[in-house]
Amino acid sequence: MGEMAEDRIYADRRAKTDVYVGSPLGLTLVAVSDDRVGRFRLLRRGAVRDIATGDGSVLIATDEDVYRSIDGGESFAATDFGPAVAVGSGDGVIAADPDGAVARLDEEAEEWRALGSVADAHAIDGGWLAAGDGVYRVGDDGLEGTGLPTARDVAAGETVLAANADGVYRYVDGEWIQETAGDVQAIATDGERAHAVGAAGLYEYEGGTDDDGVWTRRESPIDERIVDVGYAGGIVAVTGAGTILVDPAAAKDGAEGWRTRSLGLEDVSGLAVAEA
Repeated sequence: MGEMAEDRIYADRRAKTDVYVGSPLGLTLVAVSDDRVGRFRLLRRGAVRDIATGDGSVLIATDEDVYRSIDGGESFAATDFGPAVAVGSGDGVIAADPDGAVARLDEEAEEWRALGSVADAHAIDGGWLAAGDGVYRVGDDGLEGTGLPTARDVAAGETVLAANADGVYRYVDGEWIQETAGDVQAIATDGERAHAVGAAGLYEYEGGTDDDGVWTRRESPIDERIVDVGYAGGIVAVTGAGTILVDPAAAKDGAEGWRTRSLGLEDVSGLAVAEA
């Protein structure tokens, strides 16, 4: 049976979700189902600093430019932003360069509109930006500081979560409330679930989106540092050493627990999951 036929059967039977993984080698596409890590392949060579999906696009930040794909990563076009360290989708494409300059892509004019600058930009999600000097809300005409003094990552869902060296914070009524202490590098939420990645491993929020829940540590099946986490039906995570982990929402074989597969990558920068 040919590869195309096998891929079609896999997609039909297992509701395949595309997960994009960035590394110094390039952008890798991984097919993930509820309970299986399927085929993976290198889509584009060249170091990837950050990845994002949204509005039908796959976005990557590189040392040369911000590139966008509208065909699932099969081809990419340069956007003429220049070198970038963070990229995201929030009322359009937003990017930050190594010096902290932040801009939004004006689709009609086909040019970037400056929004302001930050110190040490790290991550962009849903119109929010995490930087060395705090979390910013990205508005139509500029950046609005929200009070947290430093952040490594931000996740915008039903509420906004941020991660830094002190722990996980939630934005409630215009203030940042610390929910758990610890050295945290990355955070994710889909509005119903929330997970964080820290020096001590993977943490899971138990309590939905309410502010009275608790964060608990999840055991990992392998002794590798997890660098990013997201959702592809169940939980999907990736380690710096290039192993992808899937904790299925509903395994078809009835077995519980993580599935893992090595992608043969090193120094992974993160992952992004294709839109449903």
